[in-house]
Amino acid sequence: MTSVAPTPDLSIVVATYDRPQHLADTLRSCLAQRNALGLGIELIVIDNHPSGSGRAVCEAVAGETGRPVRYLTDLTRNMATLRNRGFSEARGLWLAFIDDDEIADPDWSDALLGAAKATDADMVVGPRLAAFEGGSPPSYDPTGSQFTRDLHLPDLAEIDLTAPDGKPRYGLGTGNSLFNLARCYVPGHGPMRESFGDAGGEDAELFVRLHRKGRRIVWTTKALVTETVPIHRTLPSYRLVRTRRETQHYVSIYLDGAKHPRLAWGVLMAKGVAQIAAGTVLALATWEFGSKTRVRARLLIAHGGGKLGWKKSVGYITEPGVNTSVTTPVN
Repeated sequence: MTSVAPTPDLSIVVATYDRPQHLADTLRSCLAQRNALGLGIELIVIDNHPSGSGRAVCEAVAGETGRPVRYLTDLTRNMATLRNRGFSEARGLWLAFIDDDEIADPDWSDALLGAAKATDADMVVGPRLAAFEGGSPPSYDPTGSQFTRDLHLPDLAEIDLTAPDGKPRYGLGTGNSLFNLARCYVPGHGPMRESFGDAGGEDAELFVRLHRKGRRIVWTTKALVTETVPIHRTLPSYRLVRTRRETQHYVSIYLDGAKHPRLAWGVLMAKGVAQIAAGTVLALATWEFGSKTRVRARLLIAHGGGKLGWKKSVGYITEPGVNTSVTTPVN
């Protein structure tokens, strides 16, 4: 059973934007934690939508569970700002982030905190599974691997996030993550860079930057969340623009910490040209352009385009929602 203390052990933060039903499911899963560790837990929701649609959800869930949900609003159109708000509002010793389209397993909080205490890690991340609203993964990815996070590491393994030359090995997001606030956050100084926040990648950049400063990140296979994947996010058009944007983040983060930035830039640009050329030839040879079932060649082109156009940020990706007149930030 989840308990609440004046000075909690764990703060769970959910940033939300116009996903009332998904938000309700997320909050219920957080408030249904078994909490075998007996933690004092607070739940914080930061609503970024002008309608304030999350307020009614928080009030309803708090009413049905008898447990408080702290509701805040912040209309700044920058994901780094919102997550920095989560850092500043958290009163716990530890801060866990979960996205508003994710559902936590009942032992999620115990697994995160248990891993942190067992390894003395500064940060912990866990797997993200996928539940497809269409009933199954898209035909171009029958295992759904593009929509999950699995680092294929043993439980409690330390994540060596960057190579010796500064190249990032993984792209980590804050969905299903835990931070030791004393080690990862200086009060009054937002840890995430707002220059990334309107284009995405702010969380991946934070993990890499903290790792480069010597903070330890541990992987736990036991802290599971399941993300709801709407049909439109499985469409080739969406996957291609998302891939291009993620590649832009990768280039920016890599160059920021590369030991030889000019050399790294040259290698990345050459690779981008090669990927576009190879992808174009493959797409023409297999008649992939316009296909709804095959994206391999076009993903290669998107990776190349993201490298060559890394300074021309894709930014927010418009998604269908309750209010489609406002651009939805992709978490």
